[in-house]
Amino acid sequence: MKLYLKKFMLPEMGNKPSYPYDLLASKQIKELVFDAITILYGSNGSGKSTLLNIIARKLNVCMNDKGNDAESLQPFIDSCKYEVTAPFNEHCDIPEESRFIRSEDVMHGIVKVRQHNERVKEHIQNANPELYHRFFNNREGTPGYVWSYDRWIYNALEKYKEVRSNGELAFGYFQSNITEDTLVILDEPENSLSPKFQKELAKMIVDYARFFNCQFIIATHSPFLLAITDALIYDLDKIPSKVSAWDELENIKLYAELFQKNNR
Repeated sequence: MKLYLKKFMLPEMGNKPSYPYDLLASKQIKELVFDAITILYGSNGSGKSTLLNIIARKLNVCMNDKGNDAESLQPFIDSCKYEVTAPFNEHCDIPEESRFIRSEDVMHGIVKVRQHNERVKEHIQNANPELYHRFFNNREGTPGYVWSYDRWIYNALEKYKEVRSNGELAFGYFQSNITEDTLVILDEPENSLSPKFQKELAKMIVDYARFFNCQFIIATHSPFLLAITDALIYDLDKIPSKVSAWDELENIKLYAELFQKNNR
């Protein structure tokens, strides 16, 4: 398995009242050491997303939005240090196609697909009601002759994505945006995913780490992701934060109690 990022060191916290010092000081984290799959676990407000954002911005990882941009955040990021296994090339420390994917990015992707589909349907219904009926009501394929008189309709139909559940579209988003030979940072990717797709995502992460030279840093509550074999898990609910086994985590214990209580 490939390691791009080996270690990330945080600055001295002191008693500064500003974000993110005030949030992370109590965690007593001096450094994070990474494996092929590293998971940050903790309750809401424990600093998981903040740490991912700091790491991504320090490494200049591709992201759709910088997130929290408090005035004191950039000086904190500037004070952080990191260590890579080896520079990826002479221009960058990590692969240029590395990505930071937030749960809101996935939701935005779902909305874009649905909006595109609605535009396609409205355009075709106005331009060619017969074609609309054939394609959308009878589920026939795109007829070749359409190319000759309306290339926009032809291309749009070829790219039309069947409106499915949010879970299917969300999983498709990960399939489209995670590429081989990259560092992938995921913030609560289980949002919008049913247990079935959370399990599929866990398998996908393992496969990409094992066969496609991807390294993952993930913030999650999902028991399916937390159960990934050999994942390195940091429990941010512990003071000081520490590496824990998945069955030592509070969420997993709660699930176990629930199933034991309702074992019928």
